[in-house]
Amino acid sequence: MRVVGIDPAPTKGLDTFDGGDRHVALHGSRAFIRSLCSDRDVLVCWDSPLTGPPDSTVAGGEGWGSAFSQRSIESFFSKGGTGFKTPLGISVRGYSGCPHWALSRALLGLPRVGPYDANDNKLPLRLLHTNTPPTTGLHVVEVHPAVAIWLWCRERRDPSASWEYKKSASVSDELWRLLMAVPDIADVLSTVSDQVPPSDDILDARVAFALGRLWLDHPGSVALLGGADHGTFLLPEVSKMREAFAIFVAGSA
Repeated sequence: MRVVGIDPAPTKGLDTFDGGDRHVALHGSRAFIRSLCSDRDVLVCWDSPLTGPPDSTVAGGEGWGSAFSQRSIESFFSKGGTGFKTPLGISVRGYSGCPHWALSRALLGLPRVGPYDANDNKLPLRLLHTNTPPTTGLHVVEVHPAVAIWLWCRERRDPSASWEYKKSASVSDELWRLLMAVPDIADVLSTVSDQVPPSDDILDARVAFALGRLWLDHPGSVALLGGADHGTFLLPEVSKMREAFAIFVAGSA
């Protein structure tokens, strides 16, 4: 199955990686998505919110509250009590505050937020929200490369080190070198392992690809955290994170 990592930006377009770096201008982004859907089997790893309110809320039921601003998965990585609060530089803002979600709506029809949205079976790619890697078909999964980088690298850096790789090329370069020291990641990114990403957008696209490729080929190393009603991120499998998220969701119910 082909894997494509995509970092979408509402003004710049798409930075993509499927073995090589590619930039797709905004005006060509729809045609690019159509070209992906002409493949028989593809997994698109998309760095932008793809789920919104729970299905019951979308259908007009209960649970409005913060359902249209922040998902449980974003809240989990934003609160200190979970043990997985991300540091400054690893942003996990509520999905309604992410400017690229509007582009996701335009290109993928996701996230679905109300009863007037297209049915799932009419969308170009099938959204995955369970931890079962696909084997055939046209699929899309939400990734969060910044959180993935943090989870992969946090134990190998000084606790006081900066994580603001989107503002500092030196931080980005260091994180890339640390990622390339992880054998599985270096293996799936072997075509560019000796090439420092020229931008944080390309770094995110490469990491998005690595997450998808590892999910398919080494499923024990990467897993889809969350679910349709709470939001999902495809992330490295980290000790106690899944249990902590389950406890957090149960306590928020």
